[in-house]
Amino acid sequence: MKERDFVEERGGLKPPLPELGDVLVDPSASNKLASRIMELGVFRATVHTTVYRMHKFWARRPWAIFRALIRLFTKPGDIILDPFAGGGVTLVEGLIERRKVIAVDINPLAVKIMIHQVKPLDIETYRLALEKLKLRLDPIASELYRFRCPRCRGQGVAKWTEFDSLTDEPLRVSYECSSCGGEGVLETEAGSPFLPRLPTFPIVEIDVGDKTADLLKRGIRFYHELFTSRNLFAVLKIKEEIERVCRTEGLEEAESFLLFTLSSTLKWASKMSHLKGEVLEGWAMHSYWIYPKFVEVNVWRQFLNRARAVIQGKEFSNKFIGDFAREAKSFEDMCGGSTYMVIEADARSLPLPSECVDIVITDPPYGGNVNYGELADYFLWLFGVKSPKRGEIVINRTRRFTLSDYECGLREVFRECYRVLKPSSLLISTFNSKDAKILAAFIRALRGAGFAFRGVSFQPYLKAYETTFHALQVDSMPFDFVFFFEKDGACMHDIESIDDLSAWMEERLENCKSLGLTEREFRASVYPRLVWFMAHTDMEELHLGAARLEEIVKRERTYFAGVRGRVIKERRDNRRATA
Repeated sequence: MKERDFVEERGGLKPPLPELGDVLVDPSASNKLASRIMELGVFRATVHTTVYRMHKFWARRPWAIFRALIRLFTKPGDIILDPFAGGGVTLVEGLIERRKVIAVDINPLAVKIMIHQVKPLDIETYRLALEKLKLRLDPIASELYRFRCPRCRGQGVAKWTEFDSLTDEPLRVSYECSSCGGEGVLETEAGSPFLPRLPTFPIVEIDVGDKTADLLKRGIRFYHELFTSRNLFAVLKIKEEIERVCRTEGLEEAESFLLFTLSSTLKWASKMSHLKGEVLEGWAMHSYWIYPKFVEVNVWRQFLNRARAVIQGKEFSNKFIGDFAREAKSFEDMCGGSTYMVIEADARSLPLPSECVDIVITDPPYGGNVNYGELADYFLWLFGVKSPKRGEIVINRTRRFTLSDYECGLREVFRECYRVLKPSSLLISTFNSKDAKILAAFIRALRGAGFAFRGVSFQPYLKAYETTFHALQVDSMPFDFVFFFEKDGACMHDIESIDDLSAWMEERLENCKSLGLTEREFRASVYPRLVWFMAHTDMEELHLGAARLEEIVKRERTYFAGVRGRVIKERRDNRRATA
């Protein structure tokens, strides 16, 4: 592309970036497949539906695109496999669309979440158990979080208390008073509530890893040390009373969902909660981090909030999935009346016969972006469980999981997918990584497993993700990839040389620099042609294109840092101007 075209295409402001909904389709794709890929278009979901808001899980992809993929590329009764099922989007959307789904994940938290997303719940039984729980815990929580009202001197309750993380001294408290209706935020003095003896709880050590490094440097070695004494007592007491009430009142059906609610509450229960302006935020990052000023949230109030979220989520799944969700214990059950199977296992060895599934739709780990096992342990320790780390397919320097290990792990999973897929069937995968080397490893793994590239679509983020810590980074990628690969079949291999690709990237860089564009915009403008190169070039040269791009970015780091600083300053100035 000539420089004149480059400038005029975006009115002199931007390079010709891939438009959302743009597709690249391989000439070897059948006409039917090509037309379906082209038909996909753009699917923007603003927020997760209520079933996904019951419990935190990391990097769930937009439900709208998964539902569209299921509608376009499968038919009712088809069996879908997701070997990296994670937050359960393929499972939930597949069942909504009346497909059968096999959801596999090595992470026990993912399995717990998926089961509770689709398992039918008698909501009235859940509400009854919740009311009985409130009878026991309301007075305990009122005493535990009591705060003397400054207006009427009556007994109020603390909604949250802000602490200095260096001294553990309280700074401010947000309170409300049931006697006079007063509420507000006040500075507060040091003081500790009287705590009864802590219930018995598991002592679970924090594993060494990339995402736990900050905690271990602070001397925090066990998960219970992430909580204030008051909140640790509250969490343990809620768990104890859930088990007692449900078992003595004959409400066992509600027990697992109430414990699931407590697990969801943990997002706000630790010292990782903080205030973002006036907004109370629970743990929101892809690593463990205690802010200089952390917030101790009233756990019981938050538990009741989460119970409402669980009720809303189950009303959704009961309505749109309902009794269609019939769990299978084996693949033989899937051939009968069962509609889904959730398997806690390493997807490198699937308990499935060959050529038994109609399609694979998945969202694998993106290198070291999210180390799920280390993060999931925070939600698992209370129940005496830890996520296996050895079999995780991630990049983790601390645990010496390299890019090569990551690629090898993906290839082994994709080989299993190839084995269980019916002939000429599709593997569809979303993917997102700013690092071209990670993208290359993903494509090499698929091609090395025997799959042939058929196309790629560029799709928008979930709207809610656009304000997350990672998405707000100046150089984060502005779109997700949706890749289409096919079992069997050939793929065009007549492609440009690495030297021609490198020369084109250098030309594109100069055009970007002349317009003062960011690293993100440079990468986004290069990625479509780079993806095409990686999907078609010789396997021995596949990684070279990614390496050349990363070399260019590294060489130009001074330029990109300057642009990044300018953009950050502009953002700050705009925020001040609109404040």
